[in-house]
Amino acid sequence: MNQRSSKLLSALLVAIMTQSSADADSRIRFGDFYVGETFQAGIGMRPDLKLSDKIQELSGQTVEILGFMDGILPRDGMHFILIKEPSFLCPFHAVSFDWAGFIPIFLNKATDYMDGPVRVVGRLDVGPKTDETGLLSYVRIYNASIQRATKSLFNEK
Repeated sequence: MNQRSSKLLSALLVAIMTQSSADADSRIRFGDFYVGETFQAGIGMRPDLKLSDKIQELSGQTVEILGFMDGILPRDGMHFILIKEPSFLCPFHAVSFDWAGFIPIFLNKATDYMDGPVRVVGRLDVGPKTDETGLLSYVRIYNASIQRATKSLFNEK
């Protein structure tokens, strides 16, 4: 290997290591979304949701989150709801639910439903908004990619 190739390889390795570190720093969890009460006790009883400082600081940045695709809600392959835990019940057809247990995902390319844990990477958007699906949300991810997640990812950080 000549000196130029060696320098190029070193620069590439540094870039890869830096990217991995940046990804780890931008991993969010459902528990990071809000501070205070997030449980809606009944119809029309939405709590006073307060976004966390961490989530607000990451708005507009690329983030990673792990969860499960909601297979109950209709979807066109370009969006879905990522939920904290696997469920056979629609989170919005219950009298009560936890606002910190879901996040709308808008994909950069259509995908089929994936059973089991998934990893989503995309641009975080925060603030109260009625999104393109007609859903009121406070936290969303746009231009997202999705892949199956390994159980080891859930145990990291």
